[in-house]
Amino acid sequence: MSYAAAAQIEHDGGRLFIETGEDSKPQMRLENVNSFRILLAAATNYSNLRSEHWRSGDPLQKIQEQLNQATKLTSNELKERHIADYQSLFNRFKLKIGKRSKSVRLPTKKRVALYSKKYASEIETLLVQYGRYLLISSSREGGLPANLQGLWNNSNNPPWRSDYHSNINVQMNYWLAESTNLATCHRPYLDYIQSIRAVKKEHTQQEFPGVRGWTVRTENNIFGGESFHWNTPGSAWFAQALWEHYAYNQDKHYLKKFAYPILKEVCEFWDDQLKRRDDGTVVAPNGWSPEHGPREDGVSHDQQIIYDLFTNYVEACDSLQIDIAYRNDIAKLRDKLLKPQIGRWGQLQEWETDRDDPENTHRHVSHLFALHPGRQISINNTPELAEAARVSLSARGDESTGWSMAWKMNFWARLQDGNHAYKILRNFIKLVDSEGIDYDGGGGVYENLLCAHPPFQIDGNLGYAAGVAEMLIQSQEGFIDLLPAIPEEWEAEGEVSGLRARGNITVDMKWRNGEVVSYKLFSDAEKMVRVKVNGEFKDIATQRL
Repeated sequence: MSYAAAAQIEHDGGRLFIETGEDSKPQMRLENVNSFRILLAAATNYSNLRSEHWRSGDPLQKIQEQLNQATKLTSNELKERHIADYQSLFNRFKLKIGKRSKSVRLPTKKRVALYSKKYASEIETLLVQYGRYLLISSSREGGLPANLQGLWNNSNNPPWRSDYHSNINVQMNYWLAESTNLATCHRPYLDYIQSIRAVKKEHTQQEFPGVRGWTVRTENNIFGGESFHWNTPGSAWFAQALWEHYAYNQDKHYLKKFAYPILKEVCEFWDDQLKRRDDGTVVAPNGWSPEHGPREDGVSHDQQIIYDLFTNYVEACDSLQIDIAYRNDIAKLRDKLLKPQIGRWGQLQEWETDRDDPENTHRHVSHLFALHPGRQISINNTPELAEAARVSLSARGDESTGWSMAWKMNFWARLQDGNHAYKILRNFIKLVDSEGIDYDGGGGVYENLLCAHPPFQIDGNLGYAAGVAEMLIQSQEGFIDLLPAIPEEWEAEGEVSGLRARGNITVDMKWRNGEVVSYKLFSDAEKMVRVKVNGEFKDIATQRL
């Protein structure tokens, strides 16, 4: 790539000149000035269009145009424009739990340090909004999606090359996008998936000759290049984001023109790749349960993601009333997939063979995908499997690295155990130093609140925010469940506005003593919605936004 950066220096009074410093490098000096400002612009010539060879125009010309525009505005005008742009997204969602305490006046470092000794809901809600801030700042339309470090990478040799990891990490980055009212920030990820299709098809053909569609490896870059293991369910997990964007926003034009073709391509890959056994069972071949265990057929992680893909494809066909014959073929194939199984100690099996070790505390809990972010397992529809998931999750333990704790928060929220989700939330908010050594016997965040998965990954912050949203609202089962996993510590009082539910619904609500005392549902057009509130189902008419 070509890249360019330029600084424009403006000063009032005095003079600006260049001189040679002690290291023989030129240095800029300002002398006797009343004030000055430096406008900095930087860009590359990257384009997400392969047809343009991933390159757009001259980056120097681009940044010169930006600087020319910026010089026409005062510093206050630039700041006000930035704040207005940012708050147009940030202010869509508000959350308050409990009463405001005096600790909010303290520096963040002290607040986090005090948190481990004293309950402080402001830190818990601050981290939700911090996660939203991170996504807003690193994932805007027209740009690239947030990678493993978001935009906060300070190295030319970053951990995992600041890539897009396809076995949970980039997906976790976007779990909060729809539920916390940042759908527009979801688009860079969806556009990225669209941009790499052609490359992935070529690479897939090389590895799996004659198979339609495409899949991915574990590590992926901005051009669709890849490394590490083939992660064959990765493209199906990518496809879940395409469906979720539609599930929340109900934009049929987007579904038909953008999401549906990709969903179908990935279904075709698995249609060709799946093994049909003589007993009628269908399994994914040569799978791997990230990131441990043997490679073999019928790995639970793979089976569950494929089930999710096929379910989303069937529902997409039903929504659009198209491709009925292939829709029926995929529905039949889904019904033949090897189902989740319960093992000898009551656990949800990670493999088809019942070999799970109850002493295993591995950070990946990949075989619970069907509980979250999938919807194959729930306490309402599959209580036995939900209980088996609980057994597995309990065995894995609560202590872990940051992103793993965030996923566990979401798991426990789906199991509607708010107290256990909150226990992990508390573990997450522990102060560690810059070397990843905890001050307080366990750890999750640095002084600046970034997730301390050594040395740093953004997915923990974003997954945490998604987990809190799951504790407050769930809608994956065809109805809206208010406060499905509220912990005892939050019961006294709280309120939230701008929560999003599937079906293009926005929810505002207040609660006292663990019960919803008021709520409103908003949508683009009035409609009836099934809601579970304080344990009772009601049919509620939405209000127009």
